[in-house]
This record gives sequence, structure tokens and C-alpha cells, in this order.
Amino acid sequence: MTRYAKIFISGHRNPDVDSVTSAYALCELRKRTGMDNVVALCPGRLPDRAKWVFDHFGATPPASCTDVYLRVRDILSTDFTALDAGQTLRASLTALNASGEAALPVVGENGEFAGLLEPAVLLSQFLSISGEGRGLSLAGRTIRASETLICDALNAETLCGGGGGELCDWDVFVAASGVESFGERIEEFKKKSGRKLIVICGDRAEIHLDVIEREIPLLIVTGDCEVRPSVLSAAKTMGTTIMRTRYDSAKTTRMLKLATPTGSVALEKDGPILQPDDRAHDVRNTVLSSADNIFPVIDNGRLAGVVRKSVFASPPRYAMILVDHNETDQGIPGLDELPVIEVVDHHRIAIRATPEPIKYTADVVGSTCTLVAMMFRAAGLQPERKTAGILLAGLVSDTLLFQSPTTAPVDRTIATWLESICGETAQTVFDGLMSVASPLSSMSAAQAIDSDRKTYTESRRKFSLCQIEETGFLLFHKHSAGLAEAMDAVRLREGLDFIGLLVTDPVRGDSEFLYRGDEVLRRALPYKMTDHGTFALPGVLSRKKQLLPQILTALSNLI
Repeated sequence: MTRYAKIFISGHRNPDVDSVTSAYALCELRKRTGMDNVVALCPGRLPDRAKWVFDHFGATPPASCTDVYLRVRDILSTDFTALDAGQTLRASLTALNASGEAALPVVGENGEFAGLLEPAVLLSQFLSISGEGRGLSLAGRTIRASETLICDALNAETLCGGGGGELCDWDVFVAASGVESFGERIEEFKKKSGRKLIVICGDRAEIHLDVIEREIPLLIVTGDCEVRPSVLSAAKTMGTTIMRTRYDSAKTTRMLKLATPTGSVALEKDGPILQPDDRAHDVRNTVLSSADNIFPVIDNGRLAGVVRKSVFASPPRYAMILVDHNETDQGIPGLDELPVIEVVDHHRIAIRATPEPIKYTADVVGSTCTLVAMMFRAAGLQPERKTAGILLAGLVSDTLLFQSPTTAPVDRTIATWLESICGETAQTVFDGLMSVASPLSSMSAAQAIDSDRKTYTESRRKFSLCQIEETGFLLFHKHSAGLAEAMDAVRLREGLDFIGLLVTDPVRGDSEFLYRGDEVLRRALPYKMTDHGTFALPGVLSRKKQLLPQILTALSNLI
């Protein structure tokens, strides 16, 4: 099996007790059998009764999660070279070449993203064909640098003065003429410049002294030429900095351009810039259609990492194990983007086709927790006391303490085994669950219908069925108008043909059904209407085994 960074175990969205407890227990089983990268999730709000279960048995419930979409933060890389905006352009280009990347991000002192250094953008600066206003032009005589950066770019030694770290604009003058013409030309150049001057000169002591007498701040001596002691003495007196480099005058002139701080040149900022919370699916086309190969990820102005185009061709990093459902429409949002590698379920099989064989555990039982407990036994393992109690709670919740018609003999057998491990009885655990306030008294109408809702697509119709357990129907009748309004809102928002709410009284063994939507189907349902505007469903306890088949039959008769 492919080694995934994480494998999520999740029940259906709008979870019930069975789906959350079975996800928790299966995660514990998989960890004990060597799968250390599994994480149990609760896809949505943890139901109050599930919270009671985990509190009662002293366990931490699965973390609530709204989706499993792959985010940019999941695929970004921190293994890259970030260029310092304050270092010389020469140092940055050397690092860029060594990296093998087509571009590299540039950051300021506190990690602020300054842009991407790309050769194509930089070339336009040297040629002065674009980039106006986006940074200092690298064409012409002017450079922006400090004495320290100039020394670094030229691999020079400072013979006198120097060491200034302050950035300023310099105009560069090459002393290639005689002493007399040099004087005339440099004065004319000074008048036009208005900036600090750099004079580049070879082995010409008379020019050296002239530069110093004219109070020009920086003299660069090329070709590793000797500088007379008298020149150095005069420079110290006048405050002129003298540097010496092995480069000739032509190369020195070119290399001075590379003394510019990387952050002062034009950097590419117009390409795709990603945020950590962006969905990978949403940025995929943008990234793949771009000519770039590296994309900065910015978090509050700071560089968090980069995304390389190649990551979208890599095997998936995450995978899913489904419990208590197998239909994508019922799963946590983002499920359709991840490979499903295992299913543990007791519902109808309607899973999408998988590209590879997967482990599939299914049986006609009353609870997914029954299946997970059976998997512990098949592996020769006994769950911990708290895990056994959590499994027992999910089992009695989904079978309504063995009253549901979905209950199988093995449910009772497994319950007895779990009782012996956790030290509690199925009855006491069920009583504890029923002592928790019902969704109708503790939630808004919208929250109540979403507390256990499954969505189906059948016979070209899309619909949702919700279920709530209540002791008696008085509270349900009191809130039925608000519930109907909330159901209508869901139906319109999600484009459902209809939505139904099954309210079950496990003590009396009856249910009532509130229906909103397609009138043709409503008339086709084989139930009697009550005085409260609901359908009476005597003896119906199971949404899966009793209500859903009747609805599917009615739908098939309408075709």
C-alpha cells in the first residue's frame, strides 16, 4: 500500500453516535496493528450524546472537522533557498544558479515577501526595456549600493576607509583619459550627476591623487595594482575610501551593477501568489497553466513556503477510511478528492468505483460499532476498557437497545462481550444516552435537522433524510413549524427534491415523519397523516431498513 502522510477515518457528515464512536474505535484498532498515521475525525459538530459517551468513559473524542480538502499548507515546501533582500545581486544570482530553480523568492529582514528573482525580469532591467517604476534600472551609470556591498560584489579589499553600510545612489566614472582631460571630464560629470561618485582607475598614481583632492568619496583601483603610500596617506586625510580588486576596469564596471541589493531591483510580483488556506483544487489550474515552476505562499505578508508545480503530479498525500457510510454524497466535504482505502459499514453499497482494490468490511448488523468490535476479535485483540465502553455506546445507540429491526443476533453477542470488558451494562449506557437533552430542546431547528442527516441520490432525485430520537412527540409537535421552515431552507439551498425528518421514540417503538418537498412523492407515501401535519409510522425505528426502502419504492413507482 502507498505510504500516505495521513489517513483519515471518518463517518458521515452530520454525524450520529455510531459513526463517531466507530471512527474512534477503528482508529485505535489500526494504531494497534501498526498503522501509526491514522487520525479519527468528527465531520461536523460533535453530537451532545456522543460528547456524553466520551466524557463518561474518559476519552478524547475525534477532532471536529468541516472538510478534508487538500490545502496549500499541506503541499507547500519549506525546503528551498530564500534570498535575502539586503544581500548583493551577485550573491543572489550565485544562489539562484546553485539551486537549479528557475526563480527564487526574496525576503526582507523579518521574512516579509519581497518578490521573486527571475532572470527574465532581471534581464529586462539590464537592457532597460521594461520594468519602469518597479525597481532601480540596471542600465546606465547609476547604482544603488553601500560601500560594504560594493566591496563584496567586487571581491575587493579595502585599503583605506570603507565599511559604510548605508545605501545610497552612486554614479560610476571610468578614468580612461589623461590627467588633464580627466580633470575637465570629472568636473563636468560631477555637475550633471548630483550623486556620490565612484571613480574606477588602474595603476595611475597621479589620477589617484587627483580623485582624492577633488573629494570624491570612493576610488576603486583595478587589476590588483599597487597603491602608493603617499596616495593612501592623502586618502586618509581627505576621507576617501580606496578599494582594490583583481578585476580589470571593464569587468569592474559590469560587476558594480551586481552590488545592488537584491530587494532594490525589479522583482516579479505579478505571478500567482498563494495563501496557506487556499484549496489545492482551486489553485491547480492556475499553477499548471503558468510558465513558472515555483510559487510563493504568503501568510500575513510573510513567506511561509513555496509550492512547486511538480507537486500536482505527485501521489496523493492523504487517504480516507470510511465508517458507517460509503456514499460520497454522505461523506465529509473533500472526500471526493482523496483515495478511499477502506470501508467499514452496515448500509447499502453505493460507493464510487475505486482505481485499486480496497479493504471492505460490511455485514447486515445493527451498528458499525458491532463490525469494529468483531474486527478487534478477528485480530486477536481486546479493546481497552474505555474503547469497549465507547463501542458499546455506539452499538446500543444505533440499535435503540436492540429494539430496532436492524438488530442482528451478533449485535447482542458483541454487546455482552463489550459489557464484560468495560464493566457496564448495555441498559445503563443506553439510559445515560437518553438522559442527555434531545436535539429539539438543546439546539436550534437548523442544528437539530443537521444533527443526523444523510443525503441520497436515487431515480434522478436528490433528497435528505434526518433522524432524531425523542421520548414522546410533544416537543416535536411544539417545534414542528420551525423545523419545517428550517427544512425548506436546506431544500432550497442544496437543490433537494424533498427532505424528511424521522422523529423516533425508542421507548414506545414508534416514529413520526415530517416531510417537505415534492407533492407527487408525498401522496405516494404509504403512511397516514396525523392531526399535527406529520406522518404516523407505527413500529418504524430504522431510517435505513424501514423508511428508506419505502421511499425508494415510491420513487421507483413514479418513473
